[in-house]
Amino acid sequence: MAKLRALLTTPGLESMALVADVGLDREVTDIVMVDDPAELHKAPPDGIVLLTPRLSAEAEGYQFDIWCRRVAELGVTALVLHGRETEEVPRSATRIARRSGVAIACVPAKVEAAQLVRDIGRGIDEGAEVALRRASAAAAALREVVGEDASTAALCERVSGIGGIPVEPRRPERPGEYGVPVVVDGVEVDHLTVQDRAGSDGDLARLLAWMTAEAAGRVAMTRQRATELPIRSRTRILSELLMSDPQHVAELVPRARALGLAVDDWHVVVDVRIDARELDEVQRLGIAEILGPVAMQTVGRSGVGQGQGEGGGAGWHLAYIDRAPLLVRTWKRRPGDQELRALRGSVEAVHTEVTRRMPERPVRCGIGSAHESVEGLRASWAEARAALLSDDPEAGTAAPPVVMFDDLGLHRMLVEWYTTHTARTAVRDLLAPLDALGRDKASTMVRTLRVYLDNQGSLSATATALNLHRNAVSYRLKRILSLLDVDLSDPDQRLAVHLACRAWKLV
Repeated sequence: MAKLRALLTTPGLESMALVADVGLDREVTDIVMVDDPAELHKAPPDGIVLLTPRLSAEAEGYQFDIWCRRVAELGVTALVLHGRETEEVPRSATRIARRSGVAIACVPAKVEAAQLVRDIGRGIDEGAEVALRRASAAAAALREVVGEDASTAALCERVSGIGGIPVEPRRPERPGEYGVPVVVDGVEVDHLTVQDRAGSDGDLARLLAWMTAEAAGRVAMTRQRATELPIRSRTRILSELLMSDPQHVAELVPRARALGLAVDDWHVVVDVRIDARELDEVQRLGIAEILGPVAMQTVGRSGVGQGQGEGGGAGWHLAYIDRAPLLVRTWKRRPGDQELRALRGSVEAVHTEVTRRMPERPVRCGIGSAHESVEGLRASWAEARAALLSDDPEAGTAAPPVVMFDDLGLHRMLVEWYTTHTARTAVRDLLAPLDALGRDKASTMVRTLRVYLDNQGSLSATATALNLHRNAVSYRLKRILSLLDVDLSDPDQRLAVHLACRAWKLV
């Protein structure tokens, strides 16, 4: 395909003269020669209709006006009269041409009709051939520069110069623009835009945009893979810092510093939890391997200065605990309200992206407070977990998808107490006999005891809350108390047990 303006410069068509300068930027897709007005309905859209010398001689008055209107309705680009001069074309037909955008041209009688058709056809085909040659040259250039770690903007500049059509590294902003995303591991990391043109130029523009986006994605992926090894090392050491006993943390800190982790700065931990019930360990691992990179890429796009920290310093980092990803945001100084609002916006973007990818599995994000040093890092993680576990199953209200520990109110007191090593040890020791029954059984026992204490020792209220018979509650409590060997009539023991039950779900 070619535009009419370019077609008129094709060798052999120099003698074709336009009656009016209209339709020059319209595409030409085909040509048909017509010797009978009844055949005009076969004229192709965006095509050229060539009237034979016999029919051209009849192009007069009202009859010719009807022919002009007919081809305009069909979307024809140009109507060519063979053997007529431009001054012989009726003015009424010229006015119709101007209004409809259909070009009227004249060709001298000395030009052979068959040769004219061949020349026009060659010009049409050359438009597609030129577009194909440009696309091929752009593809070859992209193969060369992909290995040079070129930026998306540099790729766009290179392709624009070769293809002759501007490819811009931005999102579409105006009507008539065509956008293509740059994607890495299913996540959009950039966007390209070209003008959405018609015909072969439009096909070439869209092809260039897709080729450039694919190349930019490969460059970004290569760059990402090159940085994965140190990131994975930092991910492992962060996970160990959070999970290890206090006596082992001191051994890990020098290793973390050697990897460039700013463990002595300020941290906020985000716990990203997806409902993975009914999944086996392999499936849980697969989900975790997807969630972690998706979360990191999402926070990296959510705002300036919110991406991964260079060299492991200030920025976002990734850890894994129990097949669940943790995001760690680090600052060189204590974050202010503006930084914390930006952080919340980044976490909300993570929740939206993960929900979009896995709509069948509910996702929640808990955000800890900002704390300094390794101890603060561990405290923020405990708070992030507390934020996720702060909803009361008996309350019957839907839990918010993103919860900040700072918004929990009085519940913070329990968590802040539990984050101390002494408190965690005391809770584990006190409830150890129930833990020995297994996690599911222990959960049932601890919940029963907690609800009983929440209801001031009322068997009836406890039975109602748990939807059990009063005798069943009484039997279960006797077994629990015999295992724990505690006396609930003693105020100190009762308080200790109640606090332990409240804190147990944070373990």
